[in-house]
Amino acid sequence: MRKIFTIVFSLFFTGVTLGQDVNDTTRFIPESEVPKVILNQQDILYPSNFVSEWEVQELDGLHDAPNILYFAKFEEDGRPGFSAAYLPNGTLVFHSEFTPAEIIPSTVRLKVDQDYKDFEIHSAKFISLYNPERELYLVKLLAGNQMKFVFYNTVGNEIDKIELPAEILLLMR
Repeated sequence: MRKIFTIVFSLFFTGVTLGQDVNDTTRFIPESEVPKVILNQQDILYPSNFVSEWEVQELDGLHDAPNILYFAKFEEDGRPGFSAAYLPNGTLVFHSEFTPAEIIPSTVRLKVDQDYKDFEIHSAKFISLYNPERELYLVKLLAGNQMKFVFYNTVGNEIDKIELPAEILLLMR
């Protein structure tokens, strides 16, 4: 009986482990691997920050420069929850800030409550895109064990994910 239990447990554990969704295009990197132009840009744009970690994302699994984004996760003025994404040439693609559910603007909060009645707002990220320039909220919703991410502009209109740049979709993790 013990052997059967051990075999069944081993098969279950192996299946769960192999079934994990692994994103092998994103990896953490030391600051020494971040291009100097990006480090300089981060210091200029966010002088009072402390970068806690750097990530590199290879879009579409390609290793060539146009398909790479560098992410800085940092604290600004001692407040955690900020991130910025850069192209290899130092161009800032977007900046995001963690926003607790309580301080999401009422125009957005009311619209989310109306559109997703079965869900509760957990939190959001306020995102500033720079090309084209626009601001939006990535709202994380929960209903029991269900989780959903939705995008809204600052006046409360939902934005379809297909209208957004691929880099933004990386934040939904």
